[in-house]
Amino acid sequence: MPGAGQQSQESFATRLRDLRERVGLTQQELAEKAGLTPHGISALERGTRTRPYPHTIRSIADALEVDEADRSALIAAAGRRAARPAPADPATPDRPAPTLDVPPTVLHGRASDIAALGRLILDEDARVVTLTGPGGVGKTRLAAAVADAVADRFADGVVAVSLVSVTDAGAVLPSLARALGLAGSDGPDVLETLVDHLRPLQLLLVVDNLEHLLSAAPPLSQLTSACPRLTLLATSRSPLRIRAELEYAVEPLGLPGDQASSRQDLEAAPSGAFLLERALAVAPQSTLDEDDLRACIELCHRLAGLPLAIELATAHLRVLTPRVLVDRLEEATATSAARDLPARQRTMRATLDWSLGLLSEDARWLFQVLGAFRGGATLDAVESVVGAAEGRAATGALALLNDLVEHSLVVVRPDADGTSRFTMLEPVAQYARSLLAGEEASRVLAAHAAYGLELARRGAIEFERDDQIAWLARIEAAEPNLLIAVERSLDSGDDDTASLITWYLWLFWWMRGQVSRGRRLAELCLAADPSPEVRCRVALTAATMSYAGGDVEAAHGYWSESGTIAGSLGDAEVMAKARAGVGLAALATGDLATAEPLFTESLELCEKAGPAGGDWLASLVHVWLGTLLLQTGKKVQATSSIERGLVLARSRGDRLATFVALYNLSQAAIGTEEYDLARAHLEEGITLSEEVRDLANLAYFTEALADVEAHASEHSRVATLLGAATALREAVGADVYTYYLPDAELRARTEAAAREALGDAGYEDAFRAGTELEVEELIDLALSEV
Repeated sequence: MPGAGQQSQESFATRLRDLRERVGLTQQELAEKAGLTPHGISALERGTRTRPYPHTIRSIADALEVDEADRSALIAAAGRRAARPAPADPATPDRPAPTLDVPPTVLHGRASDIAALGRLILDEDARVVTLTGPGGVGKTRLAAAVADAVADRFADGVVAVSLVSVTDAGAVLPSLARALGLAGSDGPDVLETLVDHLRPLQLLLVVDNLEHLLSAAPPLSQLTSACPRLTLLATSRSPLRIRAELEYAVEPLGLPGDQASSRQDLEAAPSGAFLLERALAVAPQSTLDEDDLRACIELCHRLAGLPLAIELATAHLRVLTPRVLVDRLEEATATSAARDLPARQRTMRATLDWSLGLLSEDARWLFQVLGAFRGGATLDAVESVVGAAEGRAATGALALLNDLVEHSLVVVRPDADGTSRFTMLEPVAQYARSLLAGEEASRVLAAHAAYGLELARRGAIEFERDDQIAWLARIEAAEPNLLIAVERSLDSGDDDTASLITWYLWLFWWMRGQVSRGRRLAELCLAADPSPEVRCRVALTAATMSYAGGDVEAAHGYWSESGTIAGSLGDAEVMAKARAGVGLAALATGDLATAEPLFTESLELCEKAGPAGGDWLASLVHVWLGTLLLQTGKKVQATSSIERGLVLARSRGDRLATFVALYNLSQAAIGTEEYDLARAHLEEGITLSEEVRDLANLAYFTEALADVEAHASEHSRVATLLGAATALREAVGADVYTYYLPDAELRARTEAAAREALGDAGYEDAFRAGTELEVEELIDLALSEV
């Protein structure tokens, strides 16, 4: 006799089928009207898909056009989904808040814009709305306000993504995927991953700063077309030029009338009200006489109502009167930018020219240097570039940075580790870049690339040691600068610098799941003309990125090329890595006879390379050799080899090599029925996987833990863990660790035993619960006592 849960699902399936047939729709027609897939409708009617989402049920009911009685009955028949943990802030349940970087000032003069955009999005069902306008006009601030105003009308909330630090249009979709929590979505199937995630959701996606990434418009169009309940709100200086787009031009703040002369006249105009607010913020004790008020009114007109221009100018009211401010602004305007630029841009540049003119010569030069950076810079980075560009130690850089901060040209933001990062608003950064020209630019950009090379080199060393977590975070914050350094170095013909940075970053990209980016850059470097000493290294990056992406054939070719070049140079370190790589390619295809001597030869070359060049690789090769020996039934020798690798990994505090060893030791322990030992290895590996945010590795450990739980007859946990492992693999998009060789027959027996114990419906419920776990919830489950 079926259980209560099964009866509920049969009742829902039957009711859905009856309602569909009553209105005369096929499954295909209902799917199209509801924005679902025919397969999904079929699964619901067959009862094989359990616990449909509430928004799915609502979409189906809307498509069927049923009355309230049938709608309520359909919802009741579906039963209740398992409750999710309460969010940290009960005022915003299950709804991610916008995360755009907006200033904490009053928003003036935008009520009509917010209302108009709200009507477009909510009442006229605009699918793609792009806020366009000049830099500094307030597009980002307006987008955040609109998102806040309409958030309650989107069942699945608002997600906001700033692309200001993204330099490659190909990285737009991966950036969106990461913002949505789809970790590791950097592969070629990222569009499909996003569509699968977003298709059932009613969500507002706010994408900020698209103007430099307009070639990403076609995939964004595909995304919105495939997700009928998704609304895209974008900001860009130029329209996206896609068919579904509605362009909304954001105008500057309204100006005081020609006859304005009083404080009331000034406050009545949005630009005047904003200027007064900022003036009082920087000089709260000041009083404004009639001449000051007239000067403020003139400033509003001269600054063309641009919020950024007003903010930059009023910062100097700390030391200047409004009249003097106007007088200095006139001097800058007289020598502003080219006359063929739009008037507002000329005024914006005039404001920046003038702001820069108030600085010392050293501060003006440092402002230009900051134009070399992307995504900001730490104090160490600034001092390094300044010192290299000047040919001497940098002194006084901190004081000069403080001067730039005081003049509102630079903003200080904390990095994740608390380090101060000096950034500029994008219009200001573009202005700084425009000033960097000629021989000065060549010297500064070369110094910037040299700093990037040294930072990447240090990161590559630390990735193999116990401080790897902090260095992964540090390189992640610096990645925009490292990527632009690669691009500029290739453009300038410095192929070795570009290739070495790409080589040093391979392990970062591996552990962050950004393998397609790493492969693309490595192949660009190989297409240039790096020296043989460098080419053999960047070929290793191309190989590992290809291997991680599942292209074993390409990886074999790159590893072979690297080994050939390194052999001619006598480079033992690269030869060791290349031999190990070819061995991995053989292991991935099941060619154990080829892989074993290659691993043995790699270990010999590691000894020749010495501790600095060979110890890290040796720890992994011992583990891979043990993996191979496990496959041939030599469990004692396999365990010995893996444990040797584990000792080497632990001696350096290397989490990656440690969890690779732990996984294989767990497989050996399961094979000898030492389940307590296997559980200990797996729990430690799960903890390490979480620390380095490696979801691919976590999937393997979760699945292996299910095998251990099966021995303890914890069948519900088994199904939940298997569901979680499946979801993790889907999020990553690939089985990255193809040198893990889990026992497929054991996995099948584990699942079969759980199905038999729980029944198909019970198994599916527990499995689905696992697919819905957040990473933190999965960790808690895996490490909790049975």
